[in-house]
Amino acid sequence: MANQRLTDKTALTEQAGSGDLLMVVDVSDTTGSAEGTSKKTDFKYVIQTDKISLNNTEVKALNSSPKTLVGALSGYMITVYNVTFLVSTPSGTESANKYMYMGYDSSVTTSYWAAHRGFMNTYSDDRAFSFSAEPPSAATIDGTLLNKPFVIWSNGAFNGDWTTDVYVTYAYTKVL
Repeated sequence: MANQRLTDKTALTEQAGSGDLLMVVDVSDTTGSAEGTSKKTDFKYVIQTDKISLNNTEVKALNSSPKTLVGALSGYMITVYNVTFLVSTPSGTESANKYMYMGYDSSVTTSYWAAHRGFMNTYSDDRAFSFSAEPPSAATIDGTLLNKPFVIWSNGAFNGDWTTDVYVTYAYTKVL
């Protein structure tokens, strides 16, 4: 409807798909106004990337307190495309030689999306780790993905003095 504010419109409450359009303001294009130009985009181009920061206490507790990267959404599964860790090491060296797991159920270490053995082991400097899904045999998940969060956890306590920013790129997919 013309002359109606976007914030006054009703919310879309179902999964959008290819062909559905979103209105965006391209702030780099000021031909429409100094604040930007209104444009449309196809929903198929929209995925989400979130940043989750873990301090050293949270890193050391990943074996007993898994960290949720993407929260569960009722009626949806989470499709993860990439997980990137940007690790900062102010001092010391990690020597625990533990796995970093990424997946949907932290109680099962044989069913995960991706894993890294010896995560940060022997490193005393900043590192970047980037993951995509493992081959199908390793990425097989016990049970359903419906209504499950995406989490990270370890198989034991890390002991190094490091922190990390975790970037996870994903989309929610409506399960019909």
